[in-house]
Amino acid sequence: MRITYFLADNGACGIYRLDNPLLEVKKSGLAKVWRIDKGDSIVKNIDCLEADIFVMPRMCGEDMQRNMKKLQNGGKKLIIDHDDFLFDIQPLMRAYSEFGTKEVKYKMPNGDIMDLWQDGKNINLQENIERLNGVAKALKQADMVTVTTDILAEAYKKYNPNVVALPNCIDMDLWKQLPLKRENDEIRLYWGGGDSHYGDWMLMPNVLKAVMDKYENVKLIIQGTLFKASIKDLPQDRIEHHGWVNTHAYPYKTAILDPDIAIIPLEDTLFNRCKSNIKWVEMSALGVPCVTSYVSPYKEYAAENNGIFIENNDKDAWVDGISYMIDNVDTRKEFAGNAKKIVAEHFDIKTQYPRWIKAYEGLGV
Repeated sequence: MRITYFLADNGACGIYRLDNPLLEVKKSGLAKVWRIDKGDSIVKNIDCLEADIFVMPRMCGEDMQRNMKKLQNGGKKLIIDHDDFLFDIQPLMRAYSEFGTKEVKYKMPNGDIMDLWQDGKNINLQENIERLNGVAKALKQADMVTVTTDILAEAYKKYNPNVVALPNCIDMDLWKQLPLKRENDEIRLYWGGGDSHYGDWMLMPNVLKAVMDKYENVKLIIQGTLFKASIKDLPQDRIEHHGWVNTHAYPYKTAILDPDIAIIPLEDTLFNRCKSNIKWVEMSALGVPCVTSYVSPYKEYAAENNGIFIENNDKDAWVDGISYMIDNVDTRKEFAGNAKKIVAEHFDIKTQYPRWIKAYEGLGV
């Protein structure tokens, strides 16, 4: 089998969804693999034109669709990979500017109504509709669509019947605890995420205030996006913010932050149910126990001995769950160890990469 994949950038999607699995496939010798980086010339990658399969990240432009058709006419099989459900982007996400199809009014905490998205001012609805139509056309045109979970697979089967779930995996050799020493009794409570998690994060301010009022040794560690207005009532000297780093440095940076407990809040929306459990996987690989919303994609891995999962995102349950983790060190270690075993068995790319070859073999090449 001969595979070429297009790495549009070095973001998490490209690394987790394409680079990690296909480089392992290449090292294994199960297939010949070429990578095209954004900006590469076709001359540089002339050998890749002999590939049987082309794997591409999500796409929607007419130019790309024409190129897809040319490749297919030349006997190539095309796979498109998606890690989110683009047809249900939520209004509080920045990506709504690209994929939102309706104007939105938003009720502020004080009761005021604001125009969050206005056509012709901060969003172009017609362009977005055309963009999503392009996504749908590309999905239908592909020979196979690969996604992260069975739930996302079902969502995309509306557009293409040949959808295969290949989980987001990590390299366990990179996600390792560091032998760090601490000279105080500080509890480092960790959250990491991007600006698409605004709605999820807004489940936390009241919870965190209660926890930090209760435990003076708790420090909040935030990696990624900082929603400043949401933390104004928290003790500012006990908040530590770290911005994003290169994806390849991300495992090491996260380990350096030395979390004791991770929180993973998630609203129960279709978009979120179609996400992967990557945050729980990353934290568990580091031996960090998690307090997590009991919603997909996390509830599928919930057990009594591998973490605390909060039903209905109940505020009091969140406070109690975090408090229990803080108060019970031995339980933290037990939960973390059990979760890490699940990750090592099911989400280590060193053992899971054959799933990619098995899926691609379904194309008959």
